[in-house]
Amino acid sequence: MTRWGQGDYEISLAELRMLAAEAGLDAVGATTPDPFPEMMPRLQAYAQRGRTGFEWEDPAVRIDPKAWLPEAESVVAAAIAYLTREGKALARSHPGGSRAAAGSYGVMSVYTYGQDYHQVLAERLQVLAEKLQERLGRPLRWRVAVDTSPLVDRRVAERAGLGWVGKNCMFFTPQHGSFVFLGALLIDARIEVATAEQPARCGHCQRCLEACPTGALLAPGVLDARRCLSYVTQMKGMVPLELRRSMGRRIWGCDVCQWACPENQQVQAAEHEVFQPWGREWAYPDLLELLHMSNRAFARRFGRTAAAWRGLRTLQRNALLALGNIGRPQAIPYILPFLQHPRPELRASAAWALQQLGGETARQAVAAAYAAEAEPEVRQEMAWAVAAPQAD
Repeated sequence: MTRWGQGDYEISLAELRMLAAEAGLDAVGATTPDPFPEMMPRLQAYAQRGRTGFEWEDPAVRIDPKAWLPEAESVVAAAIAYLTREGKALARSHPGGSRAAAGSYGVMSVYTYGQDYHQVLAERLQVLAEKLQERLGRPLRWRVAVDTSPLVDRRVAERAGLGWVGKNCMFFTPQHGSFVFLGALLIDARIEVATAEQPARCGHCQRCLEACPTGALLAPGVLDARRCLSYVTQMKGMVPLELRRSMGRRIWGCDVCQWACPENQQVQAAEHEVFQPWGREWAYPDLLELLHMSNRAFARRFGRTAAAWRGLRTLQRNALLALGNIGRPQAIPYILPFLQHPRPELRASAAWALQQLGGETARQAVAAAYAAEAEPEVRQEMAWAVAAPQAD
């Protein structure tokens, strides 16, 4: 890999860190725009296991920064921490009072507690680029990437010296563990690069693999992303039958492998006001309220968060599955209207939830819906209501 010599770079690493701190970033480093050929076998193996649809398909583009910005002279990797003291306390608690007794609350991932990180991190990387331009006193070309470039953000951050990738495939920094968001800045300025990558601290520990609810972590550093509940709660369409029970009350994201990791137990708390939790009712939303929510109400409540991009219907689908997992028949009247919903995944999810809750009212309602249902996949989900009872 090309490295700038002492007299070749325009911005030192120390100066980059100072400007990044002024821009509101917690960790920053730089690497050259040289390709990442070592990633090709991993990307090919990942594709063979099955893509989720969230990735760039062409692996050749994913390993070459200059394919995204031909003028790039440096790639800056940045991290911003999001686990505040209040957020950690909230994530480790559970709702109290009548709502908890009714069992109607769901669970949101910690990363959604505050403002959408895409906007926050992109704005701060833009500020950093402008500061670099002001410092050099000449026009610069740059591109900001927060989940938007074809590059593998974790590998860029690793080569830039920010931290390491753990066995759970998440990126860790020494100060904040894996509770960080990553972004990259491709820029045509020569910046001092990291002298070495940081070694992983996992050792022989495999607690993350053992804790994963769906077994999505196939081996250290090997993920079947299609089974990861962080993806499953965001996917389109129907959730695979074999993963529904593992979702539990989760309606967006999953933090299990992060909480299981010893490296995350004593991490430095984030200090960013934008990531402060908006309240207990956000972290543990009322599922019955969510089923009644309008698109306008959803936009008011969720619109500024990282959980808004899929829209209301995905969260309602997950809420139906969560209510089925909770197992309280009192939820049946709230679920029944979804048997006639225009979206097939909501009809199917309602039928599955009613099967879990049981009772003659639920069975008759699903049987009636089955008679009118035209979608084969949804009919399959409803078939239990018209099947002959099993002999003892």
